[in-house]
Amino acid sequence: MSKLETILQEEVLAEIQKLMAEAEAEAERIVAEAKEKAEAMVSAQQRKLEAQKQAELHRAESAAELAVATARVEAKGEVIAEVYRKVRERLEALAGTPEYPTILERLAEEAVEAVGRAEAVIVHPDDAPRLKGWAESRGLELSTSPEVRLGVVAVAAGGKTQVANTLPDRLERAWEVLSAKVSQALWS
Repeated sequence: MSKLETILQEEVLAEIQKLMAEAEAEAERIVAEAKEKAEAMVSAQQRKLEAQKQAELHRAESAAELAVATARVEAKGEVIAEVYRKVRERLEALAGTPEYPTILERLAEEAVEAVGRAEAVIVHPDDAPRLKGWAESRGLELSTSPEVRLGVVAVAAGGKTQVANTLPDRLERAWEVLSAKVSQALWS
């Protein structure tokens, strides 16, 4: 081979090596860039998944807290309802105690006083014998109604005005305050 061929061959080889080196460098750059993009995508996906996981955990915790709070409120409501039921039972049991006639007379006095000029009192048929002497001593007509329970209804002269004074009615009027006190006593 001639010197010119050798020089040309060397230049061609040098050019090929240069092109190969450039191609390898470009390939490495492309691979590195692709790796970087892939890592960024994986990292972004991991952050997204972690954020979703945290959001799901937060939702689950919130749902659990709500379920617990709801259960507490329901349990408190059941306890308050049970207290109310027992108070009503005890009120009903009062009718059989020796103190009940005195209580009934006090309720009648309060109702008559509240109505002003009373002409009659209405009581449950079971209570009529207990209040008969009291009504007669005040010149009041005594009538009965099975709807009046554990107390009296005073009727004003002319019959237009009535004042009910029964233990169940009094409990109903006071229950909101009483239930708040019961709740405070039980859960404070």
